[in-house]
Amino acid sequence: MSSKYFLYFIFFIIISEANSLRKLKEEDSNDDIIILHTNDVHCGIDDIIGYDGLMLYKKELMVDHKHVLVVDAGDHIQGGTIGLISKGSDIIDIMNYVGYDAVALGNHEFDYKLEQLNNLTNRTNTKYICANFCYRKNKTTVFDPYKIIDVGEKKIGFIGVLTPQALTKSYLHSLVDEEGNLIYDLLTEDDGLELANRIQSYIELLRKEKGVSYVILLAHLGYGGDALEQYTSRGLLSNLEGVDAIIDGHTHLVYNELHKDKNGKGVYIAQAGTKLQSLGKITISSDGKITSEMIDEIPYSEDFPDAYTIERKGKNRYVDGNTYQFLQNIIESHAHEFEEVIGFSDFDLNITKDNIARIRLEENTLGDLVTDAVRYYGEADIAMMNAGSIRDNLKKGNITYNHILNILPFSSRIIVKEVSGQDILNALEFGMRLLPNRTSRFPQVSGIKFKVDETIKSPVVIDQDENFEKVEGERRVYDVYVGEEKISENKIYKISFDEYLADGGDGYSMFIKYNMTSDTLLADNEVFKKYIIEVLDRTIPDIYKSTQGRIVKKAKGENSSNFIKYCKGIYLFVLCLML
Repeated sequence: MSSKYFLYFIFFIIISEANSLRKLKEEDSNDDIIILHTNDVHCGIDDIIGYDGLMLYKKELMVDHKHVLVVDAGDHIQGGTIGLISKGSDIIDIMNYVGYDAVALGNHEFDYKLEQLNNLTNRTNTKYICANFCYRKNKTTVFDPYKIIDVGEKKIGFIGVLTPQALTKSYLHSLVDEEGNLIYDLLTEDDGLELANRIQSYIELLRKEKGVSYVILLAHLGYGGDALEQYTSRGLLSNLEGVDAIIDGHTHLVYNELHKDKNGKGVYIAQAGTKLQSLGKITISSDGKITSEMIDEIPYSEDFPDAYTIERKGKNRYVDGNTYQFLQNIIESHAHEFEEVIGFSDFDLNITKDNIARIRLEENTLGDLVTDAVRYYGEADIAMMNAGSIRDNLKKGNITYNHILNILPFSSRIIVKEVSGQDILNALEFGMRLLPNRTSRFPQVSGIKFKVDETIKSPVVIDQDENFEKVEGERRVYDVYVGEEKISENKIYKISFDEYLADGGDGYSMFIKYNMTSDTLLADNEVFKKYIIEVLDRTIPDIYKSTQGRIVKKAKGENSSNFIKYCKGIYLFVLCLML
């Protein structure tokens, strides 16, 4: 045999063996259904695990499994500079590249307004699903309520559920018709039953008419936050039957726990934290058993020896090389915008302490700095920002535009309204309502100072959408001063804040009735940037090393009781001298 034909023969043998191995591999692949799930990525495209780590793990699983799905439970297009600069487009491109099979809406998907959300929906390879985002007049859904995916001979139905808090935690609260009524609804009537009944109707539709084998909720609900219990994942589950699992989001926690449905059946509720700190993994075995686990690190696989090793958060992590390059190309395309140095700080201004968002609980140094900037450019008596608008720490060292955008990623315009002292007091009372618990509604302030007695039960009454209605009972907030003068209920004050809060966002409905009196024409991050450059001369002063006593937690009787104790002490001392 000539050397030429010998080489052909060897090549034929190699190809045949490769095909045999491939067929053997396919036959050995099991019928378990794997569902990888993410939530609240908030533009953390290369944080911790990263989308490139997710892609590697997906590929690893596909070696041994016929059916591997990837789904997301909302809040992915906002929260970082990549999302802000591209208005979510880059994030959608990345998710298309990874190959998501089903995606639910989070409340932050509305941050670039509904028109842009529709543009992004058309850009996705898989459309958004949401069963309870409806038109208020006729309760018809705006997006498809569910998606059915064929996996071999079985079907999985995913139903999207969005937290009713989206009505107050997005600009949706400001969209009204000609009669002044809200255009959109998230099914909040009947103390949670309207929502539960709608979801139950889709469960029955999928099972009885669509032949679905498994029903999974992609629920941006969460628990452990400030939502009413009936609008948490656990609260909703307690009113449902026929759900096989809930993939959760919204509250940035990591859990996979069994909770009981309406009939006492144990159902997994799983949430994977935020910014890809973990991946959720649900397995539906061939015998129908469902298990849930959390993946904190992508394992090494001999099938992918060329996987990149990247150091993130002090650990070497395995990622898919092609996806890594895809992400880097996107990041590098915006590099010149991110790297501009704005100023310098020789100390940290942190919104978190021990991994707790303290800015949502108490006065904060970065909150003081941001609101000072907002008040200065609004030329106002008072400035207010909800804690949820301030999203990242300001670390010691050079301050870049990237830092500014990460701290204030929403780009909400700063405007001014003239508001009565009474409604300012109502706003403070509403902001202190949930103490001692944390909330994104907690106000950071400038130009005003006050005390709050959290031992008093909050007297605030809210409506079904968690908007402020009125105050009934003894107030928590007292000793309120604007500048050096005690606040007057009847006096009008100029308050500078972002459009979100000014239009009643986060439930601050007392501001809606007031018209804008002036407009800075600047977004919150641009105001912050200008303040550091123009007013602070690019250096953060030492005054912001500590808080300034703008919000003081103190029981109302504390001062008088201390005074009484002091007087008693003096009396006893004098009595002893006389004896």
